[in-house]
Amino acid sequence: MKRLWIVLVMAVVTVTAAWSQAKKPTIMVVPSDAFCLRKGYTTSVNLNGEKKFFPDYKTAFQKDADMRTLVSAMADFMARNEFPIQSCEQQIQKIEEESAEMLAMTGKYTGGEIEETPSEKLSRVASADILLNLDYQVERIGPKKRVSFNLQAIDAYTSKIISGNTGVGSEANASLTTLLEEAVLSFKDNFLDGLQRYFDDMFINGREITVVLYRYNTCDIDFETEMPYNDQEAELSDIIEAWFSDNTVSGRFTLEARTPNRLKFTQVRIPMMGRNLNGKEVGMDARTFIRPLVRMLRRDPYNLEVGLVQKGLGEVWLTLGDL
Repeated sequence: MKRLWIVLVMAVVTVTAAWSQAKKPTIMVVPSDAFCLRKGYTTSVNLNGEKKFFPDYKTAFQKDADMRTLVSAMADFMARNEFPIQSCEQQIQKIEEESAEMLAMTGKYTGGEIEETPSEKLSRVASADILLNLDYQVERIGPKKRVSFNLQAIDAYTSKIISGNTGVGSEANASLTTLLEEAVLSFKDNFLDGLQRYFDDMFINGREITVVLYRYNTCDIDFETEMPYNDQEAELSDIIEAWFSDNTVSGRFTLEARTPNRLKFTQVRIPMMGRNLNGKEVGMDARTFIRPLVRMLRRDPYNLEVGLVQKGLGEVWLTLGDL
């Protein structure tokens, strides 16, 4: 099936030429939700008395040899082409090993245990910029077979579909490899066009994130409280909005919600690259972008208690009045 893997992977890596000089987004290839649900590769969680099903990637890789081979071949090929790729299978294993080590660790003198919040656990999982969701299925029509193949590129920051198409091959007695190759070729150009447009926009106009600010009821001020700003008085919400205007790419963001207790900024365009405390250029994510605002609010003349919670790569929550 080597020809199939090359055709499919080339549909992704060809787009790197236009932005080879910039930091390339990290990609992780995963079986799609639909594939996992259809095959029964799921895990369930009770949320408020209702059972919710989620994809179980570990089981999918263990039980479906074709999918595992396809994902591995794509990852290997992209790595050879100096494309930043993260292995979903290896990431799962790493998280399991870290969790086991954390459970086994105790303090030498106090016997204390490592503490980790649910938000911190989630942040260990969210690491790729773009997810490539793969799905395929084979229909048997009498002696013939027909293959449908779906590939979706999803922005891990916003959950938006970057590019996605479904290819359906014709009915034939050909081998599975030939049928899959035909299905991939049927949508390759449309997929590439959508992916290229998204990358062009992201590098010119910045990537999107979401920032939400909450007020604890123990805080003695709210977002409508007037505070000093540039030799004048202004509501705290206006001061924060001015900071977003000055620090986003081309001042692009949307203040979706504004109340005394909550501010929600969506479609916040941030640069692809930023600098850390040592002045070294690093990839920008939501937490890196928002830390200067947190520092500003914690210092004179505001001196506020501000907490920071990372919700994956593309969303952060700030809490006013407590950590």
